[in-house]
Amino acid sequence: MSENLISIQQYAIKHKLSTFATVKLINQGKIKTIRKTVEGEEREFVLDDTTPIAVKETHKTPADSSMIDYQKEYQTLLVKYSTLQEKYTTLLETCHAQK
Repeated sequence: MSENLISIQQYAIKHKLSTFATVKLINQGKIKTIRKTVEGEEREFVLDDTTPIAVKETHKTPADSSMIDYQKEYQTLLVKYSTLQEKYTTLLETCHAQK
């Protein structure tokens, strides 16, 4: 059984409530909670039914046709960056020359 546990503060923020109002609802029994030990400290978590259950993704290896040549992409981005840098420098120089 997968449980969606969030802290009281996270629940309050998610449902746009104050922390105090959230604690009151917990004490009234309107919100289900569970106590867990985390790093040697006992903490109280809210069981949130609205949070989607995390699904483990299977790692898929991409086909050879969809492989990205990162070196080539880096070089094209570097060229674009260099041209933009030059345009920016000339723009700054013209702005300072006009003043």
